[in-house]
Amino acid sequence: MQFQFDREYQIQVNQKKVSVIEWGEPDATPVLCLHGWLDNAATFHYLAPLLKNQYRLIAIELPGHGQSEHLSADADYQFVSAITVIDAVLDILHIDSCKVIGHSMGGALALLYAGVVKQRIEKLALIDSFGAFTMQPEKTFQQLQAAIDDRKKVSGNKRYFSNLEIAAKARSQVSELSWRILYPLIERGVMLTNKGYQWSSDSRLKQASWLRMSEAQHDSVLQQVVAEVLLLEAEQGILDKFPIQHRLSLVKNVRHKIKKGGHHFHMQYPEDTANEILSFFE
Repeated sequence: MQFQFDREYQIQVNQKKVSVIEWGEPDATPVLCLHGWLDNAATFHYLAPLLKNQYRLIAIELPGHGQSEHLSADADYQFVSAITVIDAVLDILHIDSCKVIGHSMGGALALLYAGVVKQRIEKLALIDSFGAFTMQPEKTFQQLQAAIDDRKKVSGNKRYFSNLEIAAKARSQVSELSWRILYPLIERGVMLTNKGYQWSSDSRLKQASWLRMSEAQHDSVLQQVVAEVLLLEAEQGILDKFPIQHRLSLVKNVRHKIKKGGHHFHMQYPEDTANEILSFFE
Protein backbone atom coordinates (compact mmCIF):
# COMPACT_ATOMS: atom_id res chain seq x y z
CA MET A 1 0.00 0.00 0.00
CA GLN A 2 1.53 3.28 -1.09
CA PHE A 3 1.80 6.12 1.42
CA GLN A 4 -0.80 8.68 0.33
CA PHE A 5 -1.14 12.35 1.25
CA ASP A 6 -2.33 15.66 -0.21
CA ARG A 7 0.79 17.84 0.05
CA GLU A 8 4.48 17.50 0.84
CA TYR A 9 7.08 20.21 1.34
CA GLN A 10 10.13 21.09 3.43
CA ILE A 11 10.83 24.01 5.72
CA GLN A 12 14.08 25.24 7.25
CA VAL A 13 14.37 24.88 11.02
CA ASN A 14 17.72 25.80 12.54
CA GLN A 15 19.25 25.54 9.06
CA LYS A 16 18.06 21.95 8.65
CA LYS A 17 15.31 20.70 6.34
CA VAL A 18 12.21 19.42 8.11
CA SER A 19 9.76 17.46 5.96
CA VAL A 20 6.06 18.19 6.26
CA ILE A 21 3.12 16.07 5.04
CA GLU A 22 -0.42 17.47 4.89
CA TRP A 23 -3.93 16.15 4.43
CA GLY A 24 -7.12 18.20 4.12
CA GLU A 25 -7.98 21.69 2.94
CA PRO A 26 -5.27 24.31 3.57
CA ASP A 27 -7.75 26.72 5.16
CA ALA A 28 -9.30 24.17 7.54
CA THR A 29 -8.64 24.14 11.29
CA PRO A 30 -5.00 23.06 11.77
CA VAL A 31 -4.05 19.89 13.63
CA LEU A 32 -0.35 19.26 14.22
CA CYS A 33 0.52 15.54 14.05
CA LEU A 34 3.67 14.31 15.82
CA HIS A 35 5.10 10.82 15.25
CA GLY A 36 6.90 8.49 17.62
CA TRP A 37 10.59 7.62 18.03
CA LEU A 38 12.14 6.18 14.84
CA ASP A 39 8.76 6.52 13.08
CA ASN A 40 7.69 9.14 10.52
CA ALA A 41 4.65 10.93 9.08
CA ALA A 42 3.28 7.68 7.63
CA THR A 43 2.25 6.62 11.13
CA PHE A 44 -0.87 8.71 10.33
CA HIS A 45 -1.46 7.05 6.93
CA TYR A 46 -4.58 5.17 8.05
CA LEU A 47 -5.89 7.82 10.44
CA ALA A 48 -5.60 10.88 8.19
CA PRO A 49 -8.28 9.97 5.58
CA LEU A 50 -10.81 9.70 8.41
CA LEU A 51 -10.02 13.19 9.75
CA LYS A 52 -9.08 15.23 6.68
CA ASN A 53 -12.64 16.27 5.78
CA GLN A 54 -12.84 18.31 8.98
CA TYR A 55 -9.23 19.37 9.58
CA ARG A 56 -5.95 20.37 8.00
CA LEU A 57 -3.57 17.71 9.27
CA ILE A 58 0.07 18.80 9.39
CA ALA A 59 2.51 15.95 10.10
CA ILE A 60 6.11 17.03 10.62
CA GLU A 61 9.04 14.65 10.62
CA LEU A 62 11.44 15.53 13.40
CA PRO A 63 15.15 15.87 12.53
CA GLY A 64 16.76 12.51 11.83
CA HIS A 65 13.38 10.86 11.11
CA GLY A 66 11.60 10.02 7.87
CA GLN A 67 12.77 12.28 5.07
CA SER A 68 13.92 15.15 7.30
CA GLU A 69 17.58 16.11 7.38
CA HIS A 70 19.91 14.65 10.00
CA LEU A 71 21.58 16.88 12.54
CA SER A 72 25.20 17.75 11.77
CA ALA A 73 28.02 15.60 13.15
CA ASP A 74 28.79 18.03 15.98
CA ALA A 75 25.17 18.11 17.20
CA ASP A 76 23.29 15.81 19.57
CA TYR A 77 19.72 14.51 19.60
CA GLN A 78 18.40 15.67 22.96
CA PHE A 79 14.78 14.78 23.63
CA VAL A 80 13.58 18.09 25.07
CA SER A 81 15.30 20.15 22.36
CA ALA A 82 12.70 18.86 19.88
CA ILE A 83 10.10 21.21 21.40
CA THR A 84 11.99 24.03 19.65
CA VAL A 85 11.15 22.32 16.35
CA ILE A 86 7.44 22.32 17.23
CA ASP A 87 7.63 25.99 18.15
CA ALA A 88 9.55 26.92 14.98
CA VAL A 89 7.16 25.02 12.69
CA LEU A 90 4.12 26.81 14.13
CA ASP A 91 5.91 30.14 13.70
CA ILE A 92 6.91 29.40 10.10
CA LEU A 93 3.42 28.22 9.16
CA HIS A 94 1.87 31.26 10.94
CA ILE A 95 -0.25 29.09 13.24
CA ASP A 96 -1.06 30.93 16.46
CA SER A 97 -2.88 28.01 18.06
CA CYS A 98 -3.88 24.50 17.04
CA LYS A 99 -5.01 21.08 18.07
CA VAL A 100 -2.43 18.27 18.30
CA ILE A 101 -2.35 14.51 17.79
CA GLY A 102 0.77 12.94 19.25
CA HIS A 103 1.88 9.32 19.27
CA SER A 104 4.49 8.05 21.74
CA MET A 105 7.52 10.40 21.66
CA GLY A 106 5.53 12.96 19.67
CA GLY A 107 2.83 12.98 22.32
CA ALA A 108 5.37 13.35 25.11
CA LEU A 109 6.91 16.37 23.38
CA ALA A 110 3.49 17.90 22.72
CA LEU A 111 2.46 17.53 26.37
CA LEU A 112 5.61 19.28 27.56
CA TYR A 113 5.20 22.01 24.94
CA ALA A 114 1.60 22.52 26.07
CA GLY A 115 2.87 23.16 29.59
CA VAL A 116 5.51 25.65 28.47
CA VAL A 117 3.77 27.57 25.66
CA LYS A 118 0.20 27.29 26.91
CA GLN A 119 -1.60 29.55 24.45
CA ARG A 120 -0.64 27.58 21.34
CA ILE A 121 -2.23 24.22 22.13
CA GLU A 122 -6.03 24.09 22.36
CA LYS A 123 -6.64 20.35 22.57
CA LEU A 124 -4.19 17.48 22.72
CA ALA A 125 -5.00 13.88 21.73
CA LEU A 126 -2.31 11.51 23.00
CA ILE A 127 -1.94 8.02 21.55
CA ASP A 128 -0.29 5.68 24.09
CA SER A 129 1.74 8.59 25.43
CA PHE A 130 1.66 10.70 28.56
CA GLY A 131 4.97 12.43 29.10
CA ALA A 132 8.65 11.67 28.93
CA PHE A 133 10.94 9.08 30.45
CA THR A 134 12.44 10.51 33.64
CA MET A 135 15.23 9.43 35.97
CA GLN A 136 16.06 9.58 39.63
CA PRO A 137 18.67 12.27 40.32
CA GLU A 138 20.98 9.76 42.02
CA LYS A 139 21.27 7.87 38.73
CA THR A 140 22.60 10.87 36.82
CA PHE A 141 26.14 9.48 36.70
CA GLN A 142 24.85 6.23 35.13
CA GLN A 143 22.99 8.16 32.45
CA LEU A 144 26.11 10.18 31.63
CA GLN A 145 28.20 7.01 31.50
CA ALA A 146 25.74 5.39 29.08
CA ALA A 147 25.74 8.49 26.87
CA ILE A 148 29.54 8.55 26.70
CA ASP A 149 29.75 4.83 25.98
CA ASP A 150 27.14 5.06 23.20
CA ARG A 151 29.08 7.82 21.45
CA LYS A 152 32.29 5.79 21.52
CA LYS A 153 30.72 2.80 19.82
CA VAL A 154 31.56 2.24 16.18
CA SER A 155 28.45 2.01 14.03
CA GLY A 156 27.81 -1.50 12.79
CA ASN A 157 27.48 -2.54 9.18
CA LYS A 158 24.56 -0.82 7.53
CA ARG A 159 21.72 -3.11 6.56
CA TYR A 160 20.38 -3.04 3.02
CA PHE A 161 17.15 -4.53 1.64
CA SER A 162 16.52 -5.53 -1.96
CA ASN A 163 12.85 -4.45 -1.77
CA LEU A 164 10.38 -2.77 0.58
CA GLU A 165 8.53 -5.96 1.46
CA ILE A 166 11.70 -7.48 2.91
CA ALA A 167 12.35 -4.27 4.86
CA ALA A 168 8.78 -4.27 6.19
CA LYS A 169 9.05 -7.92 7.25
CA ALA A 170 12.31 -7.14 9.04
CA ARG A 171 10.69 -4.28 10.94
CA SER A 172 7.66 -6.43 11.82
CA GLN A 173 9.99 -8.71 13.82
CA VAL A 174 10.24 -5.94 16.45
CA SER A 175 6.68 -4.64 16.17
CA GLU A 176 3.19 -5.75 17.09
CA LEU A 177 2.07 -4.85 13.55
CA SER A 178 2.04 -7.07 10.51
CA TRP A 179 4.37 -6.13 7.67
CA ARG A 180 1.39 -5.18 5.49
CA ILE A 181 0.16 -2.61 8.03
CA LEU A 182 3.72 -1.36 8.48
CA TYR A 183 4.34 -0.96 4.74
CA PRO A 184 3.58 2.80 4.44
CA LEU A 185 5.76 3.51 7.49
CA ILE A 186 8.61 1.55 5.90
CA GLU A 187 8.15 3.18 2.51
CA ARG A 188 8.52 6.59 4.14
CA GLY A 189 11.39 5.47 6.36
CA VAL A 190 13.93 4.29 3.78
CA MET A 191 16.21 5.73 1.13
CA LEU A 192 17.31 3.97 -2.04
CA THR A 193 21.06 3.52 -2.58
CA ASN A 194 23.07 1.63 -5.17
CA LYS A 195 23.18 -1.28 -2.70
CA GLY A 196 19.42 -1.34 -2.08
CA TYR A 197 17.04 0.22 0.44
CA GLN A 198 18.45 1.50 3.71
CA TRP A 199 16.78 3.04 6.78
CA SER A 200 16.68 6.83 6.41
CA SER A 201 16.61 7.58 10.14
CA ASP A 202 19.79 8.73 11.85
CA SER A 203 21.40 5.87 13.81
CA ARG A 204 22.45 8.39 16.48
CA LEU A 205 18.81 8.56 17.57
CA LYS A 206 19.49 5.30 19.43
CA GLN A 207 22.17 6.87 21.60
CA ALA A 208 21.35 7.53 25.25
CA SER A 209 20.47 11.12 26.08
CA TRP A 210 22.96 12.95 28.27
CA LEU A 211 20.32 13.76 30.86
CA ARG A 212 16.67 13.14 31.60
CA MET A 213 14.38 15.24 33.74
CA SER A 214 13.58 14.08 37.23
CA GLU A 215 9.94 13.26 37.89
CA ALA A 216 9.69 16.40 40.03
CA GLN A 217 10.92 18.54 37.14
CA HIS A 218 8.48 16.77 34.83
CA ASP A 219 5.66 17.40 37.35
CA SER A 220 6.35 21.13 37.31
CA VAL A 221 5.65 21.24 33.56
CA LEU A 222 2.54 19.04 33.61
CA GLN A 223 1.01 21.23 36.31
CA GLN A 224 1.09 24.14 33.84
CA VAL A 225 -0.90 22.38 31.09
CA VAL A 226 -4.24 24.16 30.52
CA ALA A 227 -5.19 22.52 27.21
CA GLU A 228 -7.85 19.83 27.18
CA VAL A 229 -6.14 16.45 26.95
CA LEU A 230 -7.37 13.07 25.74
CA LEU A 231 -5.23 10.08 26.68
CA LEU A 232 -5.92 6.97 24.61
CA GLU A 233 -3.93 4.22 26.30
CA ALA A 234 -3.24 0.90 24.58
CA GLU A 235 -4.16 -2.31 26.36
CA GLN A 236 -0.81 -3.77 25.27
CA GLY A 237 1.13 -0.52 25.19
CA ILE A 238 4.08 1.02 26.99
CA LEU A 239 2.47 3.22 29.63
CA ASP A 240 2.98 0.67 32.39
CA LYS A 241 6.57 2.00 32.40
CA PHE A 242 5.35 5.41 33.59
CA PRO A 243 3.62 6.68 36.78
CA ILE A 244 0.46 7.39 34.81
CA GLN A 245 -2.00 7.84 37.68
CA HIS A 246 0.29 10.34 39.34
CA ARG A 247 0.72 12.28 36.10
CA LEU A 248 -3.00 12.24 35.37
CA SER A 249 -3.62 13.87 38.75
CA LEU A 250 -1.43 16.82 37.73
CA VAL A 251 -3.19 17.74 34.48
CA LYS A 252 -6.26 19.90 35.04
CA ASN A 253 -8.52 18.79 32.18
CA VAL A 254 -7.87 15.24 31.00
CA ARG A 255 -9.93 12.28 29.80
CA HIS A 256 -8.45 8.79 29.94
CA LYS A 257 -9.59 5.79 27.89
CA ILE A 258 -8.14 2.31 27.42
CA LYS A 259 -8.19 1.06 23.82
CA LYS A 260 -7.62 -2.41 22.45
CA GLY A 261 -4.41 -3.09 20.58
CA GLY A 262 -0.71 -2.40 20.96
CA HIS A 263 1.44 0.71 20.99
CA HIS A 264 0.50 1.53 17.37
CA PHE A 265 -3.23 0.84 17.81
CA HIS A 266 -4.02 3.92 15.70
CA MET A 267 -2.65 1.94 12.74
CA GLN A 268 -4.38 -1.27 13.79
CA TYR A 269 -7.79 0.29 14.50
CA PRO A 270 -7.86 3.67 12.71
CA GLU A 271 -11.67 3.97 12.55
CA ASP A 272 -12.13 3.62 16.29
CA THR A 273 -9.19 5.95 16.98
CA ALA A 274 -10.53 8.55 14.55
CA ASN A 275 -13.97 8.46 16.16
CA GLU A 276 -12.44 9.08 19.59
CA ILE A 277 -10.40 12.02 18.30
CA LEU A 278 -13.26 13.55 16.33
CA SER A 279 -15.57 13.37 19.33
CA PHE A 280 -12.91 14.98 21.52
CA PHE A 281 -12.03 17.74 19.05
CA GLU A 282 -15.65 18.63 18.28
